[in-house]
Amino acid sequence: MRGPVFILTSFLCGMLSAQTTDLTITPGPGPLRLGLRGQVGREHVLQSTTNPALTNSWGELLTLTLTNSVHSWWDSAAPTVPLRFYRVIAPATARPPFYASDFRLIDHTDRSRELTYYDNYRAVVLIFTAVSCTNSQASVPVIKALRDQFEPQGVHFLLLNASPGDQRTNIAAQAVALGIDLPILKDDGQLVARELGVRATTEAFCFDTSNWMLFYRGALDDRPDFNIAPLPTTQRYLSNALASFIAGQVVTPSRTVPQGCTVLLPAPSNFTYATNIAPLLQARCVQCHSDGNIGTWSMTNHAVVSNYSRSIKNEVLAHRMPPWHADPQYGSFTNDNSLTPDEAAMLIQWINNGAPRGPGADPLEVTPSPTNAFSSTWPPALGTPDVVLRIPTQNIPASGIVNYVYVNVPNTLPQDAWLRAAVVRPGNRRIVHHCLVYFGNNSTFMGLDGYFAGYVPGMEPVPFPAGTGKLLPAGTTLKFQLHYTTTGQTETDQTELGLYFAPTPPAAELQTKSAYDLLSFTGIPFFSIPPFTIPAGAADYPAVTASFTPSTTKSVMLYEISPHMHYRGSRFKCEAVYPDNTREVLLSVPKYEFHWQTLYRLTQPKVLPAGTRLECSGAFDNSAQNRDNPDPSATAVFGEQTFNEMFIGYVNFSVIP
Repeated sequence: MRGPVFILTSFLCGMLSAQTTDLTITPGPGPLRLGLRGQVGREHVLQSTTNPALTNSWGELLTLTLTNSVHSWWDSAAPTVPLRFYRVIAPATARPPFYASDFRLIDHTDRSRELTYYDNYRAVVLIFTAVSCTNSQASVPVIKALRDQFEPQGVHFLLLNASPGDQRTNIAAQAVALGIDLPILKDDGQLVARELGVRATTEAFCFDTSNWMLFYRGALDDRPDFNIAPLPTTQRYLSNALASFIAGQVVTPSRTVPQGCTVLLPAPSNFTYATNIAPLLQARCVQCHSDGNIGTWSMTNHAVVSNYSRSIKNEVLAHRMPPWHADPQYGSFTNDNSLTPDEAAMLIQWINNGAPRGPGADPLEVTPSPTNAFSSTWPPALGTPDVVLRIPTQNIPASGIVNYVYVNVPNTLPQDAWLRAAVVRPGNRRIVHHCLVYFGNNSTFMGLDGYFAGYVPGMEPVPFPAGTGKLLPAGTTLKFQLHYTTTGQTETDQTELGLYFAPTPPAAELQTKSAYDLLSFTGIPFFSIPPFTIPAGAADYPAVTASFTPSTTKSVMLYEISPHMHYRGSRFKCEAVYPDNTREVLLSVPKYEFHWQTLYRLTQPKVLPAGTRLECSGAFDNSAQNRDNPDPSATAVFGEQTFNEMFIGYVNFSVIP
């Protein structure tokens, strides 16, 4: 005879058309079997409690849509519960659909993963894990079997770790130990976990990629412990949900209770616009989102920010804004403009709360954002240059591809000059994509070893690192390389180079060198890397490595690193390989963004012993999933135009005397 006593109740919400809803119980030696009877095609919610006297004690067991008049369900947890009460609710209207917001996270292998990148699959499944959860560890064979079964049918699987105590290093170590060959994304700040409202590890979220609507969330199956072998009564929730979805059938149940370790999410905090949000926007966003700057709209007051709040949330979750692409796990940089995980969580919570105005004066109105003016004046932090060199006026056609323009400009200074800064200012920002300036008299191919100054999207005009300067010899010819884009009308441009003199010779000369791979371009005498091409459709083509040694006889001080690829560039990493063959990652960019070519400035300049090799590695995405790809059907080769490719790692350093 069974020990626990089960009491059945039923509860109806809304009107049922001639069809009542009730429950039946069939006791047995194992899991308890429940029979749910109700209106076919209507959503029903089965709930349970151990104390029905407590109004708020009822918890959801599953949500299902009846496909026939009776649905059977086994409560596998019933044998472990002393007393269990049940009720079924038939809401008047179905639960509102939930749609996923796009997000981007870094996985345990330092790769960037963006949700909507996988819209070439029919569905994407997200499953939460944690290093310390034994049930999560035991679920690995189940998840891998599901992946092996459904990935060929168009379902992509991603694991997410939202445990604050787990780091990518120990996640990676556990992945090796358990043989996990799926990406494990680290959800720092629990941004995605909060959006989804995750309850426990092993909870799965299934999204239809045609519209990113959630069609199932809950347990993998009904086993309370994945170390227990499946029983004849085991209900394989996730497998059944995916099979039904692929077959175009109703997914039922659509919600179940996960069987893992609780994922603790922080309680909402009392953030206010005036005290918390506006100062954050001023510190991270206003410098671009202000009149005359590169932002497409200006953050002038709360009303404007509130109107754009949904867009702000989407950009923050997808890590597109603020535009910063270095992996925070490696290095520290003075120009890091990114949001910390806590700052991002605060901003998103405020937006989810409706972006309330709250009390206090509006800081965006009290301290108006600056108007830039770098398009019409020189950088305020540097002031007016001592000398300005200009190219002759260039006439650019209304349409078509414009070959790179090379212009030689003589340096008219009568004597050598030490500079504290050199700033390129485009004459017409509508058409100047970038401009690089080289020492024309002695630059090698493309000026890769003769770089002097430049302007690229996202580069901030700043002085040279403290204690350094660049020497401009008298009589040196400066070669301007200009990349123009057309606008539909004829345009003109007269780009300028501003020279800022150093009051005294610096302690060290700043040098700009580069590691580069010319891909399939042949015939270059100093080219020692085997040429290759990027195959059409290749989603992650990693055969890119380039290196150089700044000095074989003296130590050097490294200040700045800047990767350069084109639209197919996907990731970049720069490592120091020391004379004893130990390695250190100096910069990792998991998602390279051609539209923001950042010069990463080290917070603490790095001393590299003599003989240290700088090794740059990266990959290209020549697939249709790369939204910026000019032509996924074409094999990419080296070339100056953006529909071709490059791989260059620029570094700024000085030799230590």
